[in-house]
Amino acid sequence: EKMLKYVAALFVVAVGILLALPTHFDPVAFRYSSTDGAPEFTGPLAVNQHIANARRVFQDAVQGPEAFAAASGYVYTGLKDGRIIRFNLELSDFETILESTCAINECGRPLGLKFHPRDANKLYVAYSRKGLLLYHLDTKQWETLVDCRQPGEGITPLMILNDMVPLSNDSVFFTDMSDKYGFHEVEEEVVEGRPHGRLFHYNPTDKSLRVVLESLHSPNGMAVGPDEQFVLFPETSRARVIRYYLKGSKAGTVDIFADNLPGLPDNITPSSGGGYWVGLGAVRDNGLLDMLVERPWLRLLGYKLKLMHFLMKLIQKHAMIIELDSSGRIVKSLHDPNGLVTTSVSSVLDLGDKLLLGSFFAPYIVAIGNEQNIAASE
Repeated sequence: EKMLKYVAALFVVAVGILLALPTHFDPVAFRYSSTDGAPEFTGPLAVNQHIANARRVFQDAVQGPEAFAAASGYVYTGLKDGRIIRFNLELSDFETILESTCAINECGRPLGLKFHPRDANKLYVAYSRKGLLLYHLDTKQWETLVDCRQPGEGITPLMILNDMVPLSNDSVFFTDMSDKYGFHEVEEEVVEGRPHGRLFHYNPTDKSLRVVLESLHSPNGMAVGPDEQFVLFPETSRARVIRYYLKGSKAGTVDIFADNLPGLPDNITPSSGGGYWVGLGAVRDNGLLDMLVERPWLRLLGYKLKLMHFLMKLIQKHAMIIELDSSGRIVKSLHDPNGLVTTSVSSVLDLGDKLLLGSFFAPYIVAIGNEQNIAASE
């Protein structure tokens, strides 16, 4: 018994010393909602098997198809190895349109992709450590609009360029997830819980760049509202979606479009029902996420013991997407509660007759047929 007490005391001392060692990872305590706990999985959030009954396509031929863009009969996506590929709507074949031009440690990887709203020959790409790129499909030429390392006078380098929305006037809003952590530290950025992110606006007329919002909590994928009235983007580490107004009496102001979501939102994309799909990178179904964010010392210990990836794997067991209506209310959810087909969803592409689900790391794309995506949650 004395030996056990001695070992326990040594363990406590060792943990204390470990926690006291200096590190750049500095987690903060917070809650996803100041008034409510995690949402209950009832009503539109009731668990179902829609994703579990889906199919994988391009198994082992793609790695980490994180986001999608579609135009002129093709779907485009960026991969973990740095390539950008496209495939037809029948999901029967794909081709590479951009080979990786530098090491992933140097350039990162392509994340968000969007077509110009008035010109299907212009594909914008958020290349995480390389820059905001524009690909001209008609000439097959690439153009760098913003360089991550030298974005503009007085602006610190972009560390995790994530997604964008090009507007009809050719200007572009885009998110940089962190000004502290690099591309290979996305988990640290999200788990630390501090506001390192920024929203930018690029003006093509004079090629100027300005910071629109800063001190954001892991700003991620982007979508634009009807008539370009506003842009939306998740704050991943706060489980919410932010709305920034572009027009009208609220222009230049911010509010919360959707709060206390049932998981950590990644990309937000249009739904054929007139709302928005949100892919969840992790789901708040077992209390583990909520417990960790309220206990920064546990996250710090996990980081110092190099268990961050292991902890995320424990959390990422339940794949889920949600549909928000035009007011930000959850109206539908699709699930794979046991991770049979996939364990995490980064993005949703709604093609009307099918949904395509992306992933930051999975070696496949998930396809859900029309009979599943139009069904109400059970």
